[in-house]
Amino acid sequence: MEQNLEGRPGRNVTLAVLGLGAMTIMANATIASSLPELKRHFADVAGIETLAAMIVTLPSLAIVLSAGLMGWLTDRWDRQKLLVLTTGLFLIGGTSGLWAESLTGILAGRLALGLGVAGTMTLGMTWASDLWQGAERARFLGLQGAAISVAGIVFMLFGGLLASLHWRGAFAVYALILPVAALALMALAPYARRLQAERTAPAKGGTERFPWAAFAFIGTLAFLFQAAFYLTPTRLPFHLEALGTTSPLIISALLAAQVMVSAPVSLKYGQIRQRLSAMTIFGLSFGLIGAGFLIHALADDWRGVLAGAVIVGFGLGISMPNYMNWFMARVPVSMRGRASGLLTMAFFLGQFASPLVSAPLVAWFSLAGAFAAVGGALVVLGLGLWVRHLIHAEPELAEAAPRPAE
Repeated sequence: MEQNLEGRPGRNVTLAVLGLGAMTIMANATIASSLPELKRHFADVAGIETLAAMIVTLPSLAIVLSAGLMGWLTDRWDRQKLLVLTTGLFLIGGTSGLWAESLTGILAGRLALGLGVAGTMTLGMTWASDLWQGAERARFLGLQGAAISVAGIVFMLFGGLLASLHWRGAFAVYALILPVAALALMALAPYARRLQAERTAPAKGGTERFPWAAFAFIGTLAFLFQAAFYLTPTRLPFHLEALGTTSPLIISALLAAQVMVSAPVSLKYGQIRQRLSAMTIFGLSFGLIGAGFLIHALADDWRGVLAGAVIVGFGLGISMPNYMNWFMARVPVSMRGRASGLLTMAFFLGQFASPLVSAPLVAWFSLAGAFAAVGGALVVLGLGLWVRHLIHAEPELAEAAPRPAE
């Protein structure tokens, strides 16, 4: 064992947990650059405009339906067995676009991918909560956010490069789950055995209650954040096409630009959190993303979209670590798996709902108008959260005690 649960985890453990987190960004956005060609390939399928967007977000439906169960299993079942199961689903479902001949087959594969992502994301979030606490957790979550951003750049550019050769090519990127899962299985094995032994020990007195009120608040914010943000992979490629940019590789580069900006911002999250309250960070994040969307709406060519993507990247970088850091400080140790699953559910419910919500906005206002409407709403929400903090500042909570050492 590299360290006990109270010590600082070693390099392999850190890389394993970072890797599990980084894989989640592959769930949807990796194949965004394939959408225009996929749409043309299945042009004779009724409703292909909406179905093409659903290819990106359908994994979110499976995640929404299964994340609660995955959280329950994470708290009660062997985490290594759960990782093997979810890795298999991730691999088979993710690569379905390489071998499925029909759109129905690809859609079924995307559902299987969603089940796999629900498990790997919940496991990654729970391990991060178990192995790091307090200020160390804030720093690790910032590092994890940066890792996700870097992975997003690599996955989207690699996917765009493969999609420029053939629209099916981007689906091959999902095979990267194999080395990540192998590392996690080896590095986390001592911790998993220790955890399993603790679960079989006699229970101590006292009851713990799940913080449902806290989840109602943070879950709503997470839903709104993802429902708005996922206009980027589901609508921005088509907006770029309307502006005259059709190359899958260029589209991928523009989508990756916001992730490239978010990486160094996420690395600074621990320091930012020491200076700003969680609510201020939420408000600032929504405001920045909204401002970026407004710039998208006003853009005349890809340069304007790039400027908007940079602003969105700043908001994205400070946002993702903040959700988990705020929520896990309010969750009992024995319920972190459930909390991770529910937060995962809220995130992906927003992703799944995004094309359904944006479709009428596009029909009413055009693609540019949809970005303008959502961007304006996000700016208002960000201001509202900031005002809420000014009126009702929340006290900092003490971190829940870690599991006892052997």
